[in-house]
Amino acid sequence: MNFVVYMIVNVILTLVLGVLIKNKLKKMKLEQTIRDDGPEAHLKKRGTPSMGGLIFLIPITLIAIIYLPNTILPLIALIGYALLGIYDDIDKRVVNKSSGLSIKKKLILEIVIGIIVSIVALFILNNNIVGLSKNLIFNIHPVFYLLFIIIFLISVTNGVNFIDGLDGLATLVTIPILILYIFISIDQGNIIMAKFSAMALASIIGFLFFNIHPAKIFMGDTGSLALGALVAAIAIVLNVEILLLIFGFVYFIEVLSVIIQIIYFKKTNGKRFFKMAPLHHHFELSGWSEVKVVTVFTLISVATSTLAYFVYILI
Repeated sequence: MNFVVYMIVNVILTLVLGVLIKNKLKKMKLEQTIRDDGPEAHLKKRGTPSMGGLIFLIPITLIAIIYLPNTILPLIALIGYALLGIYDDIDKRVVNKSSGLSIKKKLILEIVIGIIVSIVALFILNNNIVGLSKNLIFNIHPVFYLLFIIIFLISVTNGVNFIDGLDGLATLVTIPILILYIFISIDQGNIIMAKFSAMALASIIGFLFFNIHPAKIFMGDTGSLALGALVAAIAIVLNVEILLLIFGFVYFIEVLSVIIQIIYFKKTNGKRFFKMAPLHHHFELSGWSEVKVVTVFTLISVATSTLAYFVYILI
């Protein structure tokens, strides 16, 4: 199948599954947890189904297994973190009906998955390279490579998890990045990864139909952890991990805002640096509409992804 067919098939499959999964999750009352200390406008979102990441996870996984069997590393990362997200979402909404898995337990499971992915990258794909551009890549010692990939995977995954707080935000910010991956894959002659990225892009676009403001469903940790793992894993395959500091700028500042907030809160005995973290909530509480925040962050992602492509080509 060519690029266009991959994308059309995935969009159609995602839309069909979206209707079925949305209705099923609604009947099961697997609903999004809304923070009481968040923006007041978010309170009306109570009752909206969560775990909607299944809508794009299933098409990506099925089509890749059937037509793109050489995409082992992205699939392992995607499925591994998706299962962790499902575990967390079910624990949060069915078992304990609380905040979900403890930070310690979640981190341990993320590390385990990261170890598996790093071993696959090093010993199956024979890859111990990290890079910034097509001409600037670095061979690093296998031990340091394993550690780097684990930290990299967990960092990017949680960055996407943090940004998933507004209708369509994580989805729209990630779309320019997947387009960037298509161009980089083509430049490298990696047609399989170009098709995989195009397929993922199509499924994300299909999911956006249900997730755009006002959202009919949220991706939950099921989707956000898996989407972050997908972004990280493709970067690993294409050896552009360092370049992600540019095209993943929105993820980076969201994570940084949380770190700053926590440190400042502890150092000042309860004072807040931002009105609320992650950063997108700060802008909401500063008077920005949800749509404005999503639009601005998306435009930043478009700009940084474009800049990253020129850095990749020229440096």
